[in-house]
Amino acid sequence: MHVLLVTYTLRNKLKDYNPFFEAIKNNGAKWWHYIDTAWIVETTLTADEFAHKLYPFMEKPDYLLVVRIVNEHQGWLPKEAWDWINSLNY
Repeated sequence: MHVLLVTYTLRNKLKDYNPFFEAIKNNGAKWWHYIDTAWIVETTLTADEFAHKLYPFMEKPDYLLVVRIVNEHQGWLPKEAWDWINSLNY
């Protein structure tokens, strides 16, 4: 299992990006979305494979970054977020 951070900038205000968000949810065993443009996803896919699942729902001016998270993290989040993050299989 991999734990990935998926972050993006979606620039077309007229485009329906719901298929993009559904692809994030559907390609993960578990997912968390507390920060507006970032998701943490537990998945069997590598970062490369996961990114390729999202490309069909993006346009040229959009940006995407998918990186694997290892069991080292820090930040300012509510307890429920840390509980969820700490429950993942790294």
